[in-house]
Amino acid sequence: MLSKLTCAALSAWLLAGTLGHAQTSQKLNNLIVYGDGFAFAVKEPEGWHGDTDKIAAKYQVNVVFQSPMEPAAGDVTIRVRVNSKVDENTIEDLNYDMDGYKKQFSNVQFSNLSVVHPQYETFARTVFIPKKFYEYVAYLNPGPGKRVVLSVAMSKKGDPANDGEMKAFETVLKSVAWLSR
Repeated sequence: MLSKLTCAALSAWLLAGTLGHAQTSQKLNNLIVYGDGFAFAVKEPEGWHGDTDKIAAKYQVNVVFQSPMEPAAGDVTIRVRVNSKVDENTIEDLNYDMDGYKKQFSNVQFSNLSVVHPQYETFARTVFIPKKFYEYVAYLNPGPGKRVVLSVAMSKKGDPANDGEMKAFETVLKSVAWLSR
């Protein structure tokens, strides 16, 4: 017997396939990512490819986006991960992770990151070591009663993200929609 979650995901997939045939000019770039006890939707940025299998497993996330337009040396990825939530104090979760960066890299720097999800409380920072790496990290809290926090992160080696990469990051961040109870 199929679970309600599996049926909903299958229905959405079938509907997307039907609409795709009816409107061939429309790009189907919305993904439904699901697993044991969770499901969320997210939009694939223009020119990027989402993976929920081997590449996502390598990064220990639920979905990873890579741009085939970018050279491999740039190594730019956008990752979305579902994390269990203990309480509603999400800023402390972000601060805890920032402390982890301080322990790992003595010369790490931080700056505020001005990104906001249209519905979820958002806490974001940029973590970087100039000329080494830039990490753009945002935690999304879908609200009380939801047992999760979603993290959206983009990593880039060497230089800060360019406008196109930041646009892709914001597309992913703003499109995340929690589907589970």
